[in-house]
Amino acid sequence: MDDILESQMQSEDIENVKGILQGLLKARKILNMYPPNNPIYINAFDEIYSKIENFLEIKTELSLQIHQNKIMCTNEQVYFAADKEDNLALFFFKDGIRKISFLKGMSKNEFEDFIKIINTDFENVATEDDIVTLFWERDFDHIKYLVAEESLSDEADEGIGQSFEKAKNNMYTDDNLAKAYQDGLDTAGTAEKQVITPVPLSDPDLKHISNEIEKAEAEPKIDKLIIILIELLYHTQEESHFVEVVGFIENLIGYCIKGGDFYRANSILHPIKTFIEDENIETENRQFLKKIYTTINSAVFFKEIGTVLDSDIIIDNKEFLDFVKHFDKTSIPHLINLLRVLQQMKGRRLLIEVLSIVGRLDIKALGEGINDSKWYVVRNIVIILGNIADSWSKEFLIKALSHVEERVRREVIRALTNIGGSDILPHLKTALNDDIPSLRITSARALGNIRTEPAKKILLDEMLKKDFLKKDFNEKKELYNAISRWQDEEVKNFLLKTLKKKKFWEKTKNDETRACAAYVLGITGNKDAIPLLEKTKNSNNKLLKTFSLSAIRQLTD
Repeated sequence: MDDILESQMQSEDIENVKGILQGLLKARKILNMYPPNNPIYINAFDEIYSKIENFLEIKTELSLQIHQNKIMCTNEQVYFAADKEDNLALFFFKDGIRKISFLKGMSKNEFEDFIKIINTDFENVATEDDIVTLFWERDFDHIKYLVAEESLSDEADEGIGQSFEKAKNNMYTDDNLAKAYQDGLDTAGTAEKQVITPVPLSDPDLKHISNEIEKAEAEPKIDKLIIILIELLYHTQEESHFVEVVGFIENLIGYCIKGGDFYRANSILHPIKTFIEDENIETENRQFLKKIYTTINSAVFFKEIGTVLDSDIIIDNKEFLDFVKHFDKTSIPHLINLLRVLQQMKGRRLLIEVLSIVGRLDIKALGEGINDSKWYVVRNIVIILGNIADSWSKEFLIKALSHVEERVRREVIRALTNIGGSDILPHLKTALNDDIPSLRITSARALGNIRTEPAKKILLDEMLKKDFLKKDFNEKKELYNAISRWQDEEVKNFLLKTLKKKKFWEKTKNDETRACAAYVLGITGNKDAIPLLEKTKNSNNKLLKTFSLSAIRQLTD
């Protein structure tokens, strides 16, 4: 009887999950058509959120396994789509996502941000990011995801100026997977007469275990050795013996770095720095110790660091960034070189963070990276310059604005906007005429975010050009959305004039532009537009009619 009841409950759960996924598909379409303050948007969102919230209240977690054309839940298929169009499974699968889990406690804001991300039109919107990057940037607390390892090495994902450890906190790590595996074994262990076949260890496995044991035994000895060597620095009088101790220290630092042990490397370097700054110590001895810093800023040393960053060694990011304080400006070319050669994304992300710190020591040396032959290195240098946000960076960023790779140019626009200043406006204006539509949109958004009178003039001048009418609807809508940041008489009159404008030739394109004006009049709350919108809502053009009706609803609610 209990088995039958459990089976029925599982069946009910599966049907509920199917309902949630269908509701999610419906919500995606509706929420993409209406602004967030529209009643239709609000009702559709509340409906799907309530469904998933009710499920989580009982089950505490909803885990979905993503395949190319299907989605599974507890080994049951809950979604299938054979076509490529509007295929929710393929949408996640192609960017490497293999599992998504919603956890109890997920807020409305968190779920709405999730919906907005999966509603992103990656083909038309001005972004080179993918779903994983956007999930990572949002840093969900109650939405977890598992990403296929191979998807993390795509060069297009390079360049987020944050530590990769943040992403690891939100992904299913090896520990999570190991726990899930162990839970599976525990559950399976309740079955009667289960036979578990032991897996034999290979020679590499045995070697790895042996190395780990040796490492564990060696660590206490290293700690003692560090203490002894630091004590010797203070008590050694003879120069030749002092030089010999310094040599031992250099070798010990190198040993720690090879093992990714930046904690112990720091425990050596911090007292040495104090020693060098102590004027009571003999000058010659302090000069010998400074050679240690010459060593750790050398090409050979950075080659060792690169090997560690590109390995499977787990690095404590906090300790590594503490170690970076010992780098000087001569390290910048070596760090840029590592950006060229590192294969693992986590290493490249960490390097971007490091260069955002060290690069401030010599902006010119950092800016030389703009001339690199590899586009992704240039793009990362642009991101770093934007993170530093120094006015001296603009010279190099402006040079990169003419780079052949569109992903570099896009990042330049973002970096210039981050730095700010009236002198960036001519360059954003130039970007408004880029060959790539998504870059023109990025520039328009940047101008809208600046919200100054000169920025407004650039946008209005662009929208008054004769060829503006021929632009794609999405691009026109983005420019109109940018101009909505100014709710003054000049913009109001421009919008009303656009809405009134009729054309015999190119009527369809003109009606698209009028629809954009109706859209902005609605979201800016301009009630003076209602009489005119009452006329355009009867248009034969479906787009103009839809946007006019939507604007009227927003203005009269």
